[in-house]
Parts: sequence; C-alpha cells; structure tokens
Amino acid sequence: METITAELKQKTLPAHWNESQKQIYNIAERYYELSLKCAKDKNLLDAFQDPANTVAFLTDGKMNNEYVWIEEGQPWEGCGMRLPQNTRVILDYDVAWPTLYFNKKGENKETITIKESPLFVQVFSNGREGIKTLKRELLPEIEESKVVLPFDTKELENYDAILMMPCFVPDKDMLTKVYCRDNKNEAEIILTSC
Repeated sequence: METITAELKQKTLPAHWNESQKQIYNIAERYYELSLKCAKDKNLLDAFQDPANTVAFLTDGKMNNEYVWIEEGQPWEGCGMRLPQNTRVILDYDVAWPTLYFNKKGENKETITIKESPLFVQVFSNGREGIKTLKRELLPEIEESKVVLPFDTKELENYDAILMMPCFVPDKDMLTKVYCRDNKNEAEIILTSC
C-alpha cells in the first residue's frame, strides 16, 4: 500500500485518504496529545480548562496573537480547529461528540444548534416559530459535512457561540474490569474509554 506524508506532523497517512480525513486525523491527534499532557501536568490542565484559554488551545494556540502555553521553550500550536473568536467552550466529561450552539443576542431569542453524532449531523433552530429542523444528514462517505448557517458573516457578532466539547483527560477516566462469576480474581476484560 502506498503512503504519503502529511505536511505539518510528518506522519505517514494512507495515500487514499482525502483532505478531510487527513484534517480529522491531525486535529484528533493533537487533541489526544493535549489530553495526555493534561493528565501529566496539572498546570497545563488548569490552563486548558480556563475558559479564557480553551478556544486558543483548540484552534491555533494563540490569544491576542500570543501563545497561551509554552512547554520546554516550544509553544503549543493548538489542535487546528477553527472557531469564532467569541466562542465559549464548555468541556464536558459526559459527551462523546461536540455540539455547537449559536444563541442570538437581544430580545429576539433564537438558538441554532449543530449537533454531531457518529452517523448524523443535525442542525435545528429554536425560536419564535418553535423547533425547526434545518438539516439532518447522514454523514457522507467523504467524512465532511457542510452546514450553512442562516445568517451572514457580519451577523455572527449578533450571536453568542457555545461549544460543548467532549473532554478526554486520561486522569479523569476509569478502568473497568469485568470478571466471570467463577473467577473473581482475574479479570477477563479490562478496558477504558481513552
């Protein structure tokens, strides 16, 4: 099987992968690397979980054009996501897939929700007209879903963006051991979610 090298990480990825698959891999790898480092370094975990810094950690590592974390002289360059600047991130240990909310500011209350799951991307609005599904799409084979928001880029400032992001920090995980009833001394199955 032929392989190619990804630009930034110098990792060998399958040659048949499209750009979306490579991007997913790189973001997931950086987020997992961040999670492992957070488990080892309480100061990094505290910095990552500080709402003022979290968007920088998930995107390009910068806030106000300065890196928020320097480790051994090297800046943390972020996970590679792209989020609106006014996004508030809530790290949630109970969810496995991200959900993005756009809450309209002012008296005309409306929330637009983009919810990912293993098979679907769902987009719905909740406003004066009640709950309305804007999109429910089975994930395409190319593993990229395109969502078009019902407002322009300039109007983005009229919304508060909230990202409910799964938090996978190994020191918050648990080890599950499964025993057969005739042998409670040696686990038949040992697993963890990380």
